[in-house]
Amino acid sequence: MTKPTIATQLTSLRDTHSTTVTELDKYRLLVENIQDYAIFLMDKDGYIQTWNKGAQINKGYKADEIIGKHFSNFYLQRDKDAKKPERELELAKKLGRVEDEDWRVRKDGTHFWANVVITALYGNDGDVIGYAKVTRDLTERKHQEDTLRQANVLLQQQQKEMQRLSITKDEFISLASHQLRTPATAIKQLLGILLEGFKGDLTDEQLTVIQKAYDSNERQIAIVNRLLSVAQLDGGKVKLQKLPTDIAVLIKDIVEEYADTIARREQAVHIAIPTSLPEINIDAEHLRMALENLIDNASKYTLAGGKITITAKTAKNMLRIEVKDSGVGIAADDISKLFIKFTRIPNELSQKVGGSGLGLYWAYKVIELHGGTMQVASDIHKGTTFAVLIPMDTEHA
Repeated sequence: MTKPTIATQLTSLRDTHSTTVTELDKYRLLVENIQDYAIFLMDKDGYIQTWNKGAQINKGYKADEIIGKHFSNFYLQRDKDAKKPERELELAKKLGRVEDEDWRVRKDGTHFWANVVITALYGNDGDVIGYAKVTRDLTERKHQEDTLRQANVLLQQQQKEMQRLSITKDEFISLASHQLRTPATAIKQLLGILLEGFKGDLTDEQLTVIQKAYDSNERQIAIVNRLLSVAQLDGGKVKLQKLPTDIAVLIKDIVEEYADTIARREQAVHIAIPTSLPEINIDAEHLRMALENLIDNASKYTLAGGKITITAKTAKNMLRIEVKDSGVGIAADDISKLFIKFTRIPNELSQKVGGSGLGLYWAYKVIELHGGTMQVASDIHKGTTFAVLIPMDTEHA
């Protein structure tokens, strides 16, 4: 094997050196021309040795203005006084690197939010010979985060205020309702005495006026009672007393109670409930009032000659009660508003039948307390179906 000459060895060494220089030049050009990051080298005491375009854009200094100066020039005075630059170098020396996000200072004195990474550089002997520092300006992100944080704080404050106002409103409704019910009940008793003739005979004209006053007072008491019930529901004061209940009997009792009213409206009622329907654990009093509301609404919003169908069945461990009418119907856009307090949906009968906008809200909440839900399907001028779904199991029923 031919031994390489000295000339050959020198040529090989020169080629290797040339290749290394070329790679280093490429790396240097890469670092120097990066603009999104400030990248520079510091000696072991923190004095700046190199400077790239990103550093000039980020911090405002030209290379000849900053090379040879200490990197603490970029720190706020409070951080300098607290020896933060020195601490960061010590940590980088100890841990190999240190990362920080905080305010820094540009040449013109303006502040920017910086993400900073300082990496220790080691010589062949393992000692630190300097540091590499990479900085990115995240001021815009910081402003967005601060804005979002402030918006969240404001939203939380508004939510607390809304909760406070809601509690105050419910307390007011409860208090006002109690105060209104007492005189209204007294008026009812006095009017009843007159109608029963305990204060002497009255003319037909007088009886008509007193009857109208009595009926108006009854409506007022009903509204006050509804307000009280809603206030108790919203205040979490309603506790269900659940007992095994025959739903068929409950529904038939309600229909019998409304029989005269429905007859006056010339409407027909059809009940379809299988005899095999099992009992279910419910609060019969509260569920009765919820179903009364649905049946009464079905009658009020159905024209003379219309039909109301009430069904009940079990499916998938759920009791499903449907109240279907052939009434004026509800527009698709209005269905989502049905269970909002004090909301009434306008239609051709709404002015005539009146109402407080609380009945469906109250009924929905009672069904929720039973662990159930309510569904609505409707077509304008064809009718509406309200479906009540309640779990059959005693744990939720």
